[in-house]
Amino acid sequence: MQHRRATSFGWLEVWAEQGGEPVVERLHFDRNGRAHAHDRWEHVRVLAGEGLIIYGNARIAVSAGDAVSIPPGADHWMETASELDLVLMYGLPS
Repeated sequence: MQHRRATSFGWLEVWAEQGGEPVVERLHFDRNGRAHAHDRWEHVRVLAGEGLIIYGNARIAVSAGDAVSIPPGADHWMETASELDLVLMYGLPS
């Protein structure tokens, strides 16, 4: 299942859903994302590119192969140096 849609930062594809909620997504950033939060863990794997994943006081520099886990309820966003491709896997609600 891949439903690509345009976003404010580039595009997003839903790769898997459970109960109508995405559990695996692929995101492509052409520009910086916006602050948002989720009620479940967000596990990020960087496929390509470089940028920052920002949440709380953390500013984590990432590039291809890196992984970051963002806790439930944490305001977060991604910033790209040029382009950034990610796979997001969502954990269980807190």
